[in-house]
Amino acid sequence: MQSTHMSTKGGCNTPQQPSAALSQRVTTTPLTTQKLVLLPGMGCTPVRSANFYGWLERAIETDERWKRKFSLTLRDFPDPHQCRESIWLPFVRDELNADENSILIGHSSGAVACARYAEKYKVKGICVVAGYDDDLGDEAEKASGYFDRAWDYDKIRENTEFRICFAGVKDHLVPIEVQRRFAKNLEAKLVEFPKGGHFFSPTFEELMVEIERATSSSS
Repeated sequence: MQSTHMSTKGGCNTPQQPSAALSQRVTTTPLTTQKLVLLPGMGCTPVRSANFYGWLERAIETDERWKRKFSLTLRDFPDPHQCRESIWLPFVRDELNADENSILIGHSSGAVACARYAEKYKVKGICVVAGYDDDLGDEAEKASGYFDRAWDYDKIRENTEFRICFAGVKDHLVPIEVQRRFAKNLEAKLVEFPKGGHFFSPTFEELMVEIERATSSSS
C-alpha cells in the first residue's frame, strides 16, 4: 500500500519535485575519493527529493572535508515501486558500477538490496539504514524476490570490510527487534536512535560520521 509521499515498507518522504534534468544528474567519482553508492527506499523517485538523499549529495559537495574524501553516486532507480532484485542488483552492478572499492548505503528496501548485493559481490562496506531480513508480512516485499531464500551471512561478511546498521527504535514500519536481529546476523556495528523512526528526516549527519570512522579504521 502506497501513497504519494510514503510507501508502507519502502520508506519514502518526497516533499518536493525537482526538475527531470536534476533528477537524472549523476555525481561522478574522482579517482582520489572514496565512492559511495546510494540505494533508495521503495517509491523514492525522484530520488533527490526523498528523505536524506539530496541532503547527502549536497553535504558531500559543499563540506570541504567530505568533498576531499568522498563522492556519491545518486541515481533514480528503475522499477522504483516494486524494487525487484532481478532489476536492482544488475543496475547497481552494471549502471552504477559498484565494485570492491565502493561503499553501499541502502535505506529501507535499498538496505535489503545492498545486503543481497554484498552476498554476491565484493564491496568495501555496507551501511544498512532501517534494514530487515524478512518480508514483514507485506505482499510488495514478498514480490520483490529478496526473501525467496535464506541469507548467506557468511558470504556477506566475507565480501565486506565493514558493516554498519542504523536503526530507529520508534520505527513504525520495521520493528526494532527485526533491525537488531539483522545487525546481529551481519555482525555489524549497530547505531541506534532511541527516538528515531524510519529515517524520513531530511538530514543524516551521523551516517557520514560513521563512514568516516569505518574508512579510517579499515584503511
